[in-house]
Amino acid sequence: MALRTGRSAGQTAPADVYEPAARAFRSLSWAHREILTETYFRRRTVNEAAASLGLPVEVVKARVYHALKALREACEAYG
Repeated sequence: MALRTGRSAGQTAPADVYEPAARAFRSLSWAHREILTETYFRRRTVNEAAASLGLPVEVVKARVYHALKALREACEAYG
C-alpha cells in the first residue's frame, strides 16, 4: 500500500514527510530502537529477535510493547 502523499506509488515523498517520524524514532532509548529495528525493520519474529539479541522471548515481547508505546507518544510530540 502506498503512502498517501499525493504521489504515485512509484514516486518518493519529500524528506520532510518522514522527518517527524525519524525524529521520534531517534528520541527513543537505545533499547527501544534496537528492539524495533530487529522486529520491524529487519522483519524478525519475536523468537528470531530473542535469539539474535540473546534475550528471553518474554523480555522481547515486553520491550516491543513498551517501545511501540514510547514511539506513539514521541510521534504525538513531534508530529
